[in-house]
Amino acid sequence: MERLRKLLAEVETNEDPDFDYENNGREYVLEDIFSDHESFIDHVKKSEEGGDSGNEDVNNLEWFSSKDGLQSWKTKFMQNIRCHNIMSRLPGTKGQAKDVTSPLKSYELFLNDNMIQLIAERTNIFIDKRSQNFSRESDARKTNP
Repeated sequence: MERLRKLLAEVETNEDPDFDYENNGREYVLEDIFSDHESFIDHVKKSEEGGDSGNEDVNNLEWFSSKDGLQSWKTKFMQNIRCHNIMSRLPGTKGQAKDVTSPLKSYELFLNDNMIQLIAERTNIFIDKRSQNFSRESDARKTNP
């Protein structure tokens, strides 16, 4: 309510000499302001129901209502759309993968000799722990790297 009083005080200080505020009173000014607001809301509702997508200004508006029943309008931010497809690096393979010509060579990039040695060592450690559960040695043989 205080905000409305400040707005009215501001309007009264910027009085139009052709308009007689004293005869019409504050009620007329408030009624005029709210009728414009209601006609704008009706226009927005009609455009939404009619599916009129030609008026982009109305479609970019959102309104929020507070506990007091006051409505405030907020425009949506414009989307940042790039004009060009900006690429900093070309797509494709990089480094050692450029020289690969077969599926086996691509597999060797992930599992080299050092990796296979580590896998064999860890597997043998696991087999040693589990070999106590078996009576025959052939059931728990170690792997060869």
